[in-house]
Amino acid sequence: MRARSFQARLFLLMVCVLVLLQGATLIAVHVAGRENLRNTLAEELNVGSRVLAKILQARGRRYSETVRVLASDFAFREAIASGDRPTITSVLTNHGARTAADAVFLISLEGAVEADTLGGRFVGHAFPVPGLVARARAEGESSGLVSLDARPFQFVVVPVLAPQPIALVCIGFTIDSEVLEDLRHLAGLEVTLWSAGEHPRLISTLSPQKQEQAQPRLREFAIGEAPLHETIWLGDDAYESLLQSLPTEDKSRIDMLLQRSIAEAQRPLRSLELQVFGLSSVALLAALLAAVLFSRSISSPLRRLAEGAQRIERGDYAAAIEIAQHDEIGRLATAFNKMQHGISEREEQIRHQATHDGLTGLPNRTLFLDRLAHALAGAKRRKQMVGMVMMDLDRFKEVNDTLGHKFGDDLLVEFGRRLRQTIRESDSVARLGGDEFAVMFDVGAESDAIDAAHRISRALETPFALGGVSIDVKASMGIALYPIHADDADAFMKRADVAMYDAKRNHSSFAVYEPGRDEHSLRRLAILSDLRHAIASGELELHYQPKVELRTEKAIHAEALVRWRHPVHGMMPPNEFIPLAEQSGNIGMITKWVLKKAIADCAEWNRQRLELAVAVNLSVIDLHDEDLPTFTSGLLHDAGLEPSRLVLEITESAVMKDSAFAQRVLADLKARGIGLAIDDYGTGYSSLAHLKRLPVDELKIDKSFVVSLGDGAPEDTVIVRSTIELGHNMGLKVVAEGVENPEAFEALRRLGCDMAQGYYVSRPLAAAEFRQWMTESRWGAGVPAVP
Repeated sequence: MRARSFQARLFLLMVCVLVLLQGATLIAVHVAGRENLRNTLAEELNVGSRVLAKILQARGRRYSETVRVLASDFAFREAIASGDRPTITSVLTNHGARTAADAVFLISLEGAVEADTLGGRFVGHAFPVPGLVARARAEGESSGLVSLDARPFQFVVVPVLAPQPIALVCIGFTIDSEVLEDLRHLAGLEVTLWSAGEHPRLISTLSPQKQEQAQPRLREFAIGEAPLHETIWLGDDAYESLLQSLPTEDKSRIDMLLQRSIAEAQRPLRSLELQVFGLSSVALLAALLAAVLFSRSISSPLRRLAEGAQRIERGDYAAAIEIAQHDEIGRLATAFNKMQHGISEREEQIRHQATHDGLTGLPNRTLFLDRLAHALAGAKRRKQMVGMVMMDLDRFKEVNDTLGHKFGDDLLVEFGRRLRQTIRESDSVARLGGDEFAVMFDVGAESDAIDAAHRISRALETPFALGGVSIDVKASMGIALYPIHADDADAFMKRADVAMYDAKRNHSSFAVYEPGRDEHSLRRLAILSDLRHAIASGELELHYQPKVELRTEKAIHAEALVRWRHPVHGMMPPNEFIPLAEQSGNIGMITKWVLKKAIADCAEWNRQRLELAVAVNLSVIDLHDEDLPTFTSGLLHDAGLEPSRLVLEITESAVMKDSAFAQRVLADLKARGIGLAIDDYGTGYSSLAHLKRLPVDELKIDKSFVVSLGDGAPEDTVIVRSTIELGHNMGLKVVAEGVENPEAFEALRRLGCDMAQGYYVSRPLAAAEFRQWMTESRWGAGVPAVP
């Protein structure tokens, strides 16, 4: 085998790859093993800490039973009752000796030590751990760790009952090596405990020599932070260690050191590494032998395959690879030729799919933008104009939701077909996505683009007949011109898009781009973004406009009107941001904030002897919230406000959006005692038959019928009179909004209207101003001022 031959190089390559793979495997096993060892050791130490806590809890429960035996001893209780201190001390000493307790205390109910087994050193003083005494009296027993004489103790306190508590008994046990040995046997860990100080006294499962070696690190730990994982060397042995302070009842420091020998934990890992190394060596030798055999059989056929691959790389799919072998390499060559042919076909298909819409077959956004860039470059050289019409189908989502996505897809296909038939051969049409289409063409003037929009509109006049259903579909179109409206492709499309949304908003078939509309759209987007943070930032405010009862000329209701004090745009009226909130889905959040604030303010007014009800407007989206009645009732209950003090106002159009669902929500609100009103009555589409099924209490006559009432307009007078009579006949109160002058006010009184609202009475006021207005105005006269 020649050193520079393909066979030799292939062999050497395979050897190098195999060696690298085996080496990488060994390194990966080693690194993963070390990482796993570190994680395992850390977890063992954490588990050991939890096991020690469980051991101490079990020990505390066992000692608790011991203490209860003493506390229930009749003679002991009699001695306590009689104040026989010698007998008490004797009993404590004897019981402490039987239970191997290191300290026993009798504690008075006031927390003073009356007797102990420590030579009386604590007698007459307050018990050093008052927290245990308080918890024992509250819970019947308590236990915890304390540091006594620089040693860790476990105290258990129980009350002495006769049958009421007459004293408390505390038994203390040192945490000795026996407890630590239990943990060592259970978790395989070395444990060291000490009470923090300059010269700590250790309780440890370590050998005395290693305890001495650990002392310097313990002093470091006494001034550091806990818990702390680190490796500690004791002599020649490394230990993975957990340094941690145990919780104590007397605020003292009892520190714990849990350790696991790293050398002992590494033994299984070293054994595994040796096994992996042995198996890898055997596998490497076998792979080398296979490489020699393999490299001898594939040099020439592979060369021809490589040459064929190079041709494919250059894009040459014509010449096939001819190999006369009938083995795997021969089949590989055959498969290679089929692959070459398949790649050629798929490349063509991919190029088409990348630039065309899969549903309609029209050019997609990518191809359209490419064509648009070329058209603009040519128009710039020739100093010509280019026109664009961007459009989307009106009510397409409604078609999809009602008739299904298959029908919607068929509609898009048919719409694309009509567009192709409508435009000239030189024009470009594309589906940009969803139900959005665009047409680009050369124009000589703006009128040419408008003519194109008219042709497209006429093409849509014939209903679409699909699947046995005939449907009338219109489109909203935006027109932009190059270079009048934009000087590059991106800006050109953006201008057409802005014009399209202007057409949609104005309910017209098309609109020509107007300079400055971008800024308006950007302002709407900025407001929409800021709206999400307006509540959290405290930027929303409630203003209140009073409703006056015409019979008494006293304000009895107030309508809550939301305002937005924007940090940049200043005070914003609701008609500028509420429609955006409805479009973005944030209206529910705003409605809930308004309800919460209005109910709280109204409750406060009523507590101040202002007998008022508050009205809150609901949007159409709010009527689709099944949780609204429960949420509103909860707010009323929390504020202590009667449900009848709240009136929810709903427009006719909101109810008509989904009358069945709206009626269920309104019926639920009505059943909870909340008042309901139809707002802007006379501007919607509700019929009397529909209106009588709604559980409402009030009708609000729209201000468009009231504003000219004082001028004697006969048509408005007839409408207002009819509405008032209709409302009264249906048992409803009638409110007129938009009362701007005394003539309209008096006209409403003569017609029998119940309440009036408008600038003649008062403009909307902030809450503090409204409270002052109620005190000082003649409409709210007689209301006592808040002291």
